[in-house]
Amino acid sequence: MVLTKKPLLGNEEKKEPVRAACYFGKQRLLPLLEAFAKESDGVRAAEDIEYIHRMRVASRRLRAALPLFSSCFPEKNYTRWSEEIKKITRALGEARDTDVQIAYLLKYQKRTEKAWNLKKSVKEGEPPTSPAVRYLVLDLQKKRDHIQKEVISALDSLKKSHVIEDMYEAFSQLLYPVRAGLKRSLAYGISPVAAIRIEERLCTLLSFEPWVSHPEAVAEHHATRIAAKKLRYTLEVYAPVYRLGLKKPISRVKAVQEILGDLHDCDVWIDTITRLLLRERSFLRTENEEKRPDTFTLSSLKIFLAEKEKERQQIYRSFVRYWASLKRDDIWKSLRTTLDSGRKLSFRPHAVVTEEEIRTAVTVISNEFSGGQKHSLHVTMLSQMLFDSLKPFHKMDGRDRFLLECAGMLHDIGWRGGRKDHNKRSAAIIFSEERLLLDLAERGVIALAAFAHRGSAQIESQGFFQLLSPKYQKKTLKLTAILRIADGLDYLHLGTAQEIHCVIGKEIFCDVIASSDISQEKERARTKSDLFLRAFGRNLVIR
Repeated sequence: MVLTKKPLLGNEEKKEPVRAACYFGKQRLLPLLEAFAKESDGVRAAEDIEYIHRMRVASRRLRAALPLFSSCFPEKNYTRWSEEIKKITRALGEARDTDVQIAYLLKYQKRTEKAWNLKKSVKEGEPPTSPAVRYLVLDLQKKRDHIQKEVISALDSLKKSHVIEDMYEAFSQLLYPVRAGLKRSLAYGISPVAAIRIEERLCTLLSFEPWVSHPEAVAEHHATRIAAKKLRYTLEVYAPVYRLGLKKPISRVKAVQEILGDLHDCDVWIDTITRLLLRERSFLRTENEEKRPDTFTLSSLKIFLAEKEKERQQIYRSFVRYWASLKRDDIWKSLRTTLDSGRKLSFRPHAVVTEEEIRTAVTVISNEFSGGQKHSLHVTMLSQMLFDSLKPFHKMDGRDRFLLECAGMLHDIGWRGGRKDHNKRSAAIIFSEERLLLDLAERGVIALAAFAHRGSAQIESQGFFQLLSPKYQKKTLKLTAILRIADGLDYLHLGTAQEIHCVIGKEIFCDVIASSDISQEKERARTKSDLFLRAFGRNLVIR
């Protein structure tokens, strides 16, 4: 499919300014779309398996990148694009897997025949796995012919949908109108999102680490491979944000993906042949059955199966050694450090921003959810009272108090999408909002505080928490603990609690002055005091 080039300027009548995230995202998406579309004619002709390979990889990269910038497009368009790309990826995947298996078998047969002929003691016959290879190749070629029809059907559907043209038009509208402060927005709107998304993918990959030492964990190893692939594609999307383009971590993650890919290939062969052998044991034989493997082929398949099981053991040992080397070299720790210190200058704030400028931006963002503004203001007031009352104990400074103010004002901004999961949306907005003039660490503090202001307070398990320095981790825990108590004291959003006065001892006793009965709010605050004990090391008693 040939895409018609269009000017990179959008409609000049459009008044809405380009968001920095969308400006960056469309620049990353456009080459992926072009790489995907240009292979269409070659895939349709099916004369070279590399067309399928390149289009499948391009479709996967496009599928991985598109959700990262979904907010830049109308939801209806984004959903339709995603569904169509998913369909073609699935069709291409099955075709590519079959092509790889056929190519492997042909290469394997050539290699085994060469080794067999070099054996001087052997004068006739063929390698014992040859009947198995012939049977498998014939079966796969028939399967591939059927799959090609599905691939053509998927390509026809894609062409009929005009999704490629629609995406190209949307991705090409890059440069107009661009705000004068685009560079500033790039610094505040891209690197926080890049960091949190890479960290989330990394956490998913590392969650499978306990299964590395289990050779029989086939499903878990396959899931690890998928996690590595998604991490790699995410690193590639955000590579321009960082010096050296994240080349080292990308190469390491790619190596993990490739080793596990070889392991998965063995598992597929083992499963396929095992099922085939089990099936053949269950049926009676009749004479002249050409479609089913004969007894010589079955014996050959057993030999081939034994070889694949041995090969899997060797690849698994290689994987364990390589994973151990990554741990020794602190690759994952180095990557996490790079997400902050490795940013290019264009993705770092330059000018000094005053607290008043930040406060103004926070107020504008907070006002976009007018329904919760009164509650946010009241929670901010209560949290600052609690902060001030505990100051001789916690010894945090004025900047910390200011971050608490920002967290209080923004903790419920996610309510504009509904009550359910509003804390998660609040955190996501804080991470991605380019108008919020805070850099990575301080933005992370208030985003995590917003995330953990309700529900269970397992803030340490959140991916971004691992990116913070120990200093900022402690700060996050303390400010979040205070915000949770303040939010509990205005649980009913009535503004009844008026003042908080605390006495510091072996336990911390806090008296709440209210305009009416707040027993329900006090009980809510007590249930949310679990993080306070972890953060400050003392019980909080609300009276």
